[in-house]
Amino acid sequence: MRAIIVVFTLWALMSNPTMAQETDLAEARSFVTALADDAITILSTEKTRSGREAKFAVLLNERANMRRIARFTLGQFGRKISKEDFAKFETLLGDFIVKVYANRLGEYSDEKVIVGKAQAKKKNVIVNSSIEFANGRDPIDIDWWLRLEKDGSLTLFDVRVLGVWMAQEQRDAFASVLKNNKGDINALLEHLRNQINFSPAQG
Repeated sequence: MRAIIVVFTLWALMSNPTMAQETDLAEARSFVTALADDAITILSTEKTRSGREAKFAVLLNERANMRRIARFTLGQFGRKISKEDFAKFETLLGDFIVKVYANRLGEYSDEKVIVGKAQAKKKNVIVNSSIEFANGRDPIDIDWWLRLEKDGSLTLFDVRVLGVWMAQEQRDAFASVLKNNKGDINALLEHLRNQINFSPAQG
């Protein structure tokens, strides 16, 4: 019986593109809602920086396509990098995102994320949301850029906070480091290591 329902549902979606798109957008909004809920749970339950970092690392690996993000942030330099150096870069980038960006969210542990509309363009979906503060300060808009994978799943590609896309910001920063060092990937890897190691006291 369950198989019949699944087949019927797929047939209905294929027969009605509008219905399929609405379903995809609903799934995208649900994806962001779950992601935001998980992030807030981590922030509200993990009181130490090391605890937050460990949980955010798991969340990042589960919900984001780090390989695609790494390729994007390398830009044109990604065509010249060896597989070995790319693997090092991808790992360091993940550590960098967790340590630098995840810990910036610590001040939002008692806030609420309101998920708004979603817009699809080919394999990309942009989901709008906002952080509402308990202390009455003005909300902050956050947009989530999701990608539809070949297996039909959604993954996180980028986040825009206060009008700035995080991956794009890092792509520009990394391009600057590489240009200033004649395209030497080792200089970028060392830059990332320095950013990761430079951190405030544990909290």
